[in-house]
Amino acid sequence: MSQARVYTKPFVLTTLAFFCFFMNVNAYNLLPLYLQALGARTGEIGTIMAMFSVAAILAQAFTGRLLDRGWRKPCLLAAACLLTVVSAAFGATGHLGWPLYGLRFLQGLGFAVYMTSSITLIADLVPAARRAEAVGIYGTGGLVAVALGPAVGEVILGAGGFPAFFAATVGVAAATVTLAALVPVPPITPVPPGPRLGWEGWVPFLPVLLPAFQYGLANVIVFVFLPPFARALELPRVGPFYIAYTGAAILIRFAGGGLADRIGREEVIFPALGAMTAGILLCSGLHATWLLVAIGLLNGTAQGFVMPAASALAVERAPSGRRGHALALYTGANLVGAALGASGFGWLVQALGYRPAFVLASSVLGLGSWAYWRQR
Repeated sequence: MSQARVYTKPFVLTTLAFFCFFMNVNAYNLLPLYLQALGARTGEIGTIMAMFSVAAILAQAFTGRLLDRGWRKPCLLAAACLLTVVSAAFGATGHLGWPLYGLRFLQGLGFAVYMTSSITLIADLVPAARRAEAVGIYGTGGLVAVALGPAVGEVILGAGGFPAFFAATVGVAAATVTLAALVPVPPITPVPPGPRLGWEGWVPFLPVLLPAFQYGLANVIVFVFLPPFARALELPRVGPFYIAYTGAAILIRFAGGGLADRIGREEVIFPALGAMTAGILLCSGLHATWLLVAIGLLNGTAQGFVMPAASALAVERAPSGRRGHALALYTGANLVGAALGASGFGWLVQALGYRPAFVLASSVLGLGSWAYWRQR
């Protein structure tokens, strides 16, 4: 299968749009600074930020049905436009109140619809024999944005304050709209309305939700809680973790992205889940910067393998005519894992401390990995 069959103009445009989309979303990791400047307390900040996950999970209920009826591009454009409007509206706020809760909710809605629409479109655009490779390369745009979004946002904040920051996020969201509008969508046969698919029709698909949940849980734990743990230990820098994680994930996607296409999805997913579990366990012994780098390399490598392979498996196990619905469920499982990781692990840390909490989290991930291996 030739390279051109994967890296086509529609694929490149979709990937560039995904990068701009993720730059916008990740820049808002700095939103707590704005809320703090408005006088929000810790509880208010947490609740406002949590509205994003609530909306993203709820959005999966209708996104899949729209996608299965051929609404790939309308959903993509509508979500990108929503993010643009929300970014502009954040710039117009100046006081704490319900508008901030509502805007964060709408932001999560736009995120969920765009994510599911974009991954469904990528699955339509690439050949099945190289789907894991294609999804991996497509996802590198998001990985780069994870590192660049907050970093560039901090520079803009320092130079021009919050008005300049919000204006910049509007510009990035508008670029997403422009690029998404240029993507030619292949013809899709809409699924005609009919009886709901029975439980037995979804049974082969359900195991794919486990690695999606595991990835969401582990990723949030290391990104949200490892930096404050490192600061509490008075380690000089946290940046090497992000560099190691992002570098390993991108390298794996380029160098080993096709491995799951060659040897099989499950043969790649299970070892990657094991590496992810080991990475979380290693966090419990953190005491030096070199260990931060090792944790970043291990978790980044696991992410580089598991996300593309699991996404490709979700596409292939989707019931006939239900690809959009299946990918909405897959994205929803990832979001639930992220939400539980952010809230549940925080309570664990408060009750037990960082080291025991990391050990317990790795035990949960290990149990999930074993369950995935047993059901394969």
